[in-house]
Amino acid sequence: MSASRAAAAVKGAVVFLHGSGDNGANFRAAMSAEPLVRNLQARGVRFEFPSANPIRYTIAGHVESVWFDRLSMEPSSPEQTETVERSVEQVELVIDDLVASGVPPSRVAVGGFSMGGGLALQLALRTKHGLAGVFSLSSYMCDRAKALRELEDGRRGPAASVPRIWMAHGADDDFVLPSWGKATSEALGGLGVDVSWREYAGLGHSLRGTDELADLEDFLCGQLGL
Repeated sequence: MSASRAAAAVKGAVVFLHGSGDNGANFRAAMSAEPLVRNLQARGVRFEFPSANPIRYTIAGHVESVWFDRLSMEPSSPEQTETVERSVEQVELVIDDLVASGVPPSRVAVGGFSMGGGLALQLALRTKHGLAGVFSLSSYMCDRAKALRELEDGRRGPAASVPRIWMAHGADDDFVLPSWGKATSEALGGLGVDVSWREYAGLGHSLRGTDELADLEDFLCGQLGL
């Protein structure tokens, strides 16, 4: 198949970001059997699973594959903005490559699980691309995140320019508390961002084989026009 015909066959793309300590190859392997991925691939959606660059992760006390550093898990902890912005730039390059291959930004969605979901939220407020949508699973932003403050004071541009965001969280998550994610969704909504919040009873800090993924599939199909 020619490059142009291959590009035409791709109806959309999803950039799916792993959690802390994981990598793109392992995350791809873990997700490849999920109906979410198989169903969307059958409908012409390309999946990208990039890997975070290893950096010193303060919480762990050693180098790990993480999207950004943290001093502690609590949302009140100061954001390590430089590390956030480096990873946002890395994911923007992935989107650039998709666009160069023929997939328009309006057919690209970005999201992630846990720390990956946190980076997806950060990207949603920074991206130069008019994305189809952003999703964040079991994650949150720091209370005083730079991008939130800049959206609030007008330096980040209008909230209407932010892609639609779908946030979901397990009600029984005792690692990343659902109250943290809900507070982020309320902060975004209060600033005019189109954000929705879903909470799943009986679900902890987990991703695979859940109703959450079925609902995410519905969100992605709607945003990608499938």
